Amino acid sequence: FLSEGPDALVALGHALWLGITFPIDPEITVAMLQHLVEESPEEADTRAVAAAAAHYVTSMRCGEDDDLTFFTSQMLASVADKHSHITDQSTFDVWRRTLELDKPEVFLKKLSGAVDQLVDDKWWIDRDTIRAKLEAENTH
Repeated sequence: FLSEGPDALVALGHALWLGITFPIDPEITVAMLQHLVEESPEEADTRAVAAAAAHYVTSMRCGEDDDLTFFTSQMLASVADKHSHITDQSTFDVWRRTLELDKPEVFLKKLSGAVDQLVDDKWWIDRDTIRAKLEAENTH
């Protein structure tokens, strides 16, 4: 992604999908999500979705008291401020609920849509096969 080559955004999309799908180092996943935040317009919901996903990943993989989780909470607050000029906790809570950033089943689907736009049907992997294998492993 950092090469800024012709497939840089496609590469970012792949990295995001892999970083969310598999329990890789959360710092790497957060770094990729931070790139998505930085590459998206300030008023875009994609920024909020990426920041919420980063916070969710660190909460699940690192725990609430981890420094990386604190970092992602600050990232989310910064995105809220730039997105909707949110500066206090009660307004932040309303903003988070309004955008459904408190519902992983919703914001992860939105993130998936953003990843699909980045990749633009130029997948280097067979996601359906990987998903089927993961689902089969999770049912055992």
